[in-house]
Amino acid sequence: MNLKNFYNFFTFSIIGCLTMPGVLFGPAIVGILVDHADFSEQYAGWAMAYQSIGSATALLIISSFIHSLDLKKLAFITLIFAFILEIYCSFNSTPVFSFLIIRLLIGAFTTIANIAVYTSIASLKNYERGFGMFVLMQYLVSGLGLYFMILYSDYIGSQGLFLLLGLFNLIALFMIRTLPNQQANNNTGSALTSETKVLFSGIALLAIIGFGIHEMSGVAQFTYIERIGVSILIDNQSLSNIMLISSLLGIPGAIICITLGKKYGLVIPILFGISLCLFGMSLFLFSKTYLTYTIRMCLMGFGWSIVLPYIQSHLANIDKKGSALAAGNSFATIGGALGALLAAKLIGENSNYDALLQVSILIYIIAASFLIISIKLKKTHESTTAQRS
Repeated sequence: MNLKNFYNFFTFSIIGCLTMPGVLFGPAIVGILVDHADFSEQYAGWAMAYQSIGSATALLIISSFIHSLDLKKLAFITLIFAFILEIYCSFNSTPVFSFLIIRLLIGAFTTIANIAVYTSIASLKNYERGFGMFVLMQYLVSGLGLYFMILYSDYIGSQGLFLLLGLFNLIALFMIRTLPNQQANNNTGSALTSETKVLFSGIALLAIIGFGIHEMSGVAQFTYIERIGVSILIDNQSLSNIMLISSLLGIPGAIICITLGKKYGLVIPILFGISLCLFGMSLFLFSKTYLTYTIRMCLMGFGWSIVLPYIQSHLANIDKKGSALAAGNSFATIGGALGALLAAKLIGENSNYDALLQVSILIYIIAASFLIISIKLKKTHESTTAQRS
């Protein structure tokens, strides 16, 4: 990867992180809303859920028209609206339904800028390393952001929180100009036909659904992972340390993707990352101790950060214009929401964490199967096409 590409991937990753605060700083945002804006825990959770709904909806709609859109210009416009709405929220952060609708709109607006980043990365050479850089920056920004936002939450307050989120949008707005200009297809009918053909191909459907199930499994576990630690009598300080270490281990995982790129293809690194995750899940299921909990968290943090950029690389390889990426990220967002609901259902009133862990493992295996089959089909299709030409 040459220096220019490295700079571009780094810059794009910063923009991407600035446009996904709900994902990166969610726990801190919920805590500030509860402690400083008179939100109940449930209503604060709803605020985050509505933002996710807006994000998933925008991605799903865009995936059907992405070839005919100038995402760079559209992102510029939507970030202006997102900035204005965040400023409004800084003066009107009360637990009412209109606030939820505003969070939904902000989720949709910032996601348009976020998918512009994904398609920009996909448009450059060695894009799999670009996605590795993006994941690395997400882990780094999330870790630092959560640390400082939680540490200084009393000083930030609800007004400071939304002013800070507005500042993120403003910085991203000024940085949008660094994204490459991508030619939109002015023939809307042709573009729609092209996108439909891509999205409904077996290769794309398996990858998109597999990505959604992958996130469903992950969120189902992480929703109650802190509670699982408490259930085996791990103290709060130790839990915080484990969470921090497991998050930091995501950085070397992403560096593997940046360094290796496609040297070993997609299947081998994905299987390696998935195997680490499954081993960690299974180990803790059979032996619930402080040590196995720590190992499980570290393996998940490391393995997850390897798998994620390669999944996104595969989606980008299916369609460089980004329709599969947009649809995949939409299904991932929906899958995450369903995962949280499934987790709540499985543990019930008796805190049945074993059922949650067992079902999560099963779902993860299904997701892995979908993704591997999709990659194999794509490779076979490329080989057949090459032979014909």
